[in-house]
Amino acid sequence: MSARIRPSLAVLLLFFFVVPAALAAASGENTLMVNGIAAPKALFASGQAPGKVSEDILAAMLGIPYRIDGAVNEQGQFTLFADQKQRFSSPGLNCSGFVLEASRLLLGHNFSLDAVMRDRLGDSGPGAPDGQDWDFGWDLIMNISEPFARNMLLPGHASMDPAASTGFGPRGFDTNDPATWEELPGRLRPGFLYLASFSAESRRKGYTLQHYHVGLIHVDARGRAWYYHTTGKNSKSNRQDLNSPQGRAAFQKAFSPSKGKRKYMCIIELPLAPRP
Repeated sequence: MSARIRPSLAVLLLFFFVVPAALAAASGENTLMVNGIAAPKALFASGQAPGKVSEDILAAMLGIPYRIDGAVNEQGQFTLFADQKQRFSSPGLNCSGFVLEASRLLLGHNFSLDAVMRDRLGDSGPGAPDGQDWDFGWDLIMNISEPFARNMLLPGHASMDPAASTGFGPRGFDTNDPATWEELPGRLRPGFLYLASFSAESRRKGYTLQHYHVGLIHVDARGRAWYYHTTGKNSKSNRQDLNSPQGRAAFQKAFSPSKGKRKYMCIIELPLAPRP
């Protein structure tokens, strides 16, 4: 009996102690610590940690390849939102994955995938009358911003508590209204992070409105407001200078009305914690 027990015990010890340690070591070799968060090395083109300054972190995240449904989990591994068991050795993020990972690193908060995907108002999911994932982008920026002192920016120099909103409204700023660009640049401040969810009326069967894209805005030390996101069309993460005529024109072209349906961006402002 003892001859049979010993091999089993050895296997159990290997499983509970050696295997987890090996996996942890392997994970550590592939991650870098940024503001207390384990981030995959492949996230940064240089393979080096970008430091703690927000604009340096974001600049280091430019050029990440686009992957449908691509995300990073809490352990700093590339995976998918819909299938968190998937693992990828190569980098790849979709728009939501980029906003989530950038928010983790800028805010020093290790959000879980499940937490940021939470259906806040119970109004989406299979069989939902307005579509299964119609407000995914809105849920995402609301869930990310919830632990912080946040504010929803509204046209006309107004604002409100985001907790009082829904995915249906307020929808925020019309991306191609000249009044937006007369007002918005002056409201974007250094020391804050701006999360944006873009919505448009939908022609998709079973949907009336979709929050179809997310991005973020950061004002650098020189006062320039940069819009960051990743898209399948551009195939990688990129940014646009919202203070320059060329950057603003490119932004407005990307979010121009489609088949008469105007596009809006819901913007949540939250403070960036000062770094030592």
